[in-house]
Amino acid sequence: EEEIEDQAAYQEMLGKVDVNPVLLTREELDGYYEGYSNSTLWPMLHYMVDRARFDPQWMDSYREVNRKFAELIAKHAGEDGQVWVHDYHLFLLPSMLRELRPDLKIGFFLHTPFPSSEIFRALPDRDEILHGLLGCDLIGFHTFNYLRHYRSSLLRVLGIEGDTDGLWYGNRHVRYGVYPIGHNRSGFHAAMESAAFSETLKEHSESIGKGKLLLSVERLDYTKGVPQKLAAIRKFLANNPEQRAEVNFVIIAVPSRIGVEEYEELTEIVQREVGAINGDYGQVGHSPVQFLHRGFPMEELAAFYAIADVCMVTPTIDGMNLVAKEYIDCKRKKYGARAGALILSEFAGAAQEMSHSLLVNPHDTDGVAKTIEQALAMSEDEMWSRVRAMQDRLARNDAGAWAKRFLHDLENHPSIDIEQEGHETLAEVADDVIARVKEGKDVAFLLDYDGTLRSFVDRPEDAVPEEEVLELIENLSKRQHVKLAIVSGRPKEFLEEHLGHLDVDLVAEHGYFWKRVGGSGWEIVDSRSDNSWKDAVIPHLEWAVTLTPGTEIEVKRSSVVWHYRQADPEFGPWRAKGLLSELTDTTANLPVSVHHGHKIVEVASQLVNKGVAAELLLADWEPALAVAAGDDQTDENMFAISPRENEHLHTIKVGKGSTRAEHRTTIAGLRKFLTLIDEKI
Repeated sequence: EEEIEDQAAYQEMLGKVDVNPVLLTREELDGYYEGYSNSTLWPMLHYMVDRARFDPQWMDSYREVNRKFAELIAKHAGEDGQVWVHDYHLFLLPSMLRELRPDLKIGFFLHTPFPSSEIFRALPDRDEILHGLLGCDLIGFHTFNYLRHYRSSLLRVLGIEGDTDGLWYGNRHVRYGVYPIGHNRSGFHAAMESAAFSETLKEHSESIGKGKLLLSVERLDYTKGVPQKLAAIRKFLANNPEQRAEVNFVIIAVPSRIGVEEYEELTEIVQREVGAINGDYGQVGHSPVQFLHRGFPMEELAAFYAIADVCMVTPTIDGMNLVAKEYIDCKRKKYGARAGALILSEFAGAAQEMSHSLLVNPHDTDGVAKTIEQALAMSEDEMWSRVRAMQDRLARNDAGAWAKRFLHDLENHPSIDIEQEGHETLAEVADDVIARVKEGKDVAFLLDYDGTLRSFVDRPEDAVPEEEVLELIENLSKRQHVKLAIVSGRPKEFLEEHLGHLDVDLVAEHGYFWKRVGGSGWEIVDSRSDNSWKDAVIPHLEWAVTLTPGTEIEVKRSSVVWHYRQADPEFGPWRAKGLLSELTDTTANLPVSVHHGHKIVEVASQLVNKGVAAELLLADWEPALAVAAGDDQTDENMFAISPRENEHLHTIKVGKGSTRAEHRTTIAGLRKFLTLIDEKI
């Protein structure tokens, strides 16, 4: 914190070295940094809901400061540039910046854990935080567990379901990945070459003699597990009286957030317990625990690492913890280092990379005490073997390699806007349609309904067509040389109620029923359809409903559908995969097909599909050109039909997912495409 009297001069000075500061008022700093960032987000991200405090005014400051960052970056970033945002202090920045500068590639890396969705959902501003991150092109986490928790929160809080490596958000693809951060390897190696390192190493070696040094280095924070560590040290000393005079537990605790009451209380608790342990187990001239409440230069810290027989890294939760990596990397014989063993909390992100350490649960006092015994009894050969195994990985994944890998992925992230991309490619299709109509040739449109003309909603019965859609379809159907059909999986009753007044052909239940323009009403498309298979299928779906709250069965004439839109957002898809496998086996000898659609599992007659209905319509209409658009697996049957002689078929996939369609767009993009054609013809 610094009071700046002449802000203009300060900004000019930093501008000379290409630094653009975001200057905050005292009030903004209190609300944004001390308040929301450190008193709300920090404890929440570290699973300590009981320590989190929630003040709406803090969120106002947090939002305003994030906006200040966004405006400054938008002003200075180059065209089509890259922006790398770091940590929880700026969760809202990506979306704010995206609004101001959609040309930028935006990356975000979270240096803390991301908690499970059960914890994150307790945050009052959870929706806004998640939406803020979705302004990114690339989101990075230390571990897959953190990524998994983030995906789960997106699903449970926002209802957004993605793939393992990313998701479609609006018209953009947001990618996420695992990028475990590395330590400053070059800095520590340079430090070990220095005279200060050699002098400190010699001094500590003479001081310790034949004794054992057990080192801890951490910022004094309630996430670092210092009281739990002291409890394990006390237990070890109680159980091993013969070693009390030989061991030297050195705890380097860098002061943190001086003046904050709970941190002052933590410091007092730690100092009191250190004194109590030394009082109980110390001897004249020797205190088994030394508490150094200050930081050290890198050269001296490297010397501590090099000489320590054991390093205890035992946070209760930590995003990564670079102390573990620094300790192992400083174990170099050529610099005079002793062999050493690393005791590492399984709740530190580093645990997933450092499998040759001794992993512990910091809450298990007896377990940690026994692990201290194990580390001190370990042979030097085993220590060096474990160290070398971990050093190989650290050499390939230091801080520089980490940054290069993230920035490489950000740079190579495709700038996909499927609406814009679709608009550009569909413009050619629109030109083709318009030209054919102006030549007096017929053009046909085969359009799916749900997910194509109308977005999905929680209750399917609520997905009625908007006035804009009805007007567009009505206008197109009245144009000369235009044939139009709605080819849907919906029951005929729904289509009749909401679209029956239009002068268009309607196809219901994926092609089981249709209602032709000028016909006598609803008819079965293929009278050969056999539905006797339902008796074998329905019991399986009924059992799935029993086992899965929030699900239901819809029985149509040509198909049976299990809906899980209202089920638990993770349990529903899991149950759907099992049901899909079960039904595939059950129906192997039946004349049906089984498919997994959007929040549904459907079993339908093989004689009934959208492709068959589409072929019959085109055979009747004989257009010069046809356009088929749909969003899910059932529409792929339309995309797969072979055009007749002198006929061309344009196929359009609406939304994400694999497809055989030629083009891709969004619901909004398709509407723009159809509107353009309507206006031109």
